[in-house]
Amino acid sequence: MSQFRQLSAIVFTDIEGYTAIMRQDEEKAILIRNRHREILEREHKQFNGRIIQYYGDGALTVFQSVVDAVQCALAMQQTFCQPPRVPVRMGVHVGDIIHHDEDIVGDGVNVASRIESLGVAGSVLISDKVNDEISNHREFKTYSVGIYQFKNVDRKIEVFALDHE
Repeated sequence: MSQFRQLSAIVFTDIEGYTAIMRQDEEKAILIRNRHREILEREHKQFNGRIIQYYGDGALTVFQSVVDAVQCALAMQQTFCQPPRVPVRMGVHVGDIIHHDEDIVGDGVNVASRIESLGVAGSVLISDKVNDEISNHREFKTYSVGIYQFKNVDRKIEVFALDHE
């Protein structure tokens, strides 16, 4: 079992309302899920991301660059919003993670997941750490959506949303 630590940008995606969509129309749900994965794979190749795991209607991915992670999230979200629309929410955080075989664990993974869960379809939410890293990139516009105390996280985290069409 190989194991190593790395500072990474972590991205969680989740299809909002997937269970309800599946219950109402299985064919539509499968189409949406497949489109989610196709877009994810294409954009991660373009922005040097690595897909760690698919879990049902979501995914966990990592990047060596925070800027690449945010650019990828924005590109994916802009594509998801085009027909046929995929209602995805995303959370991005940067932190130290432990690579363990083909999986990753660590506080950074948990925080990215908590941030994603705050979102709505079409949103990209980022942590204060990510916002600091992209603040000198004028192509990214953000606004604060509040300061949160997440379950089992020692510090309060300000969460920002990307402000793009």
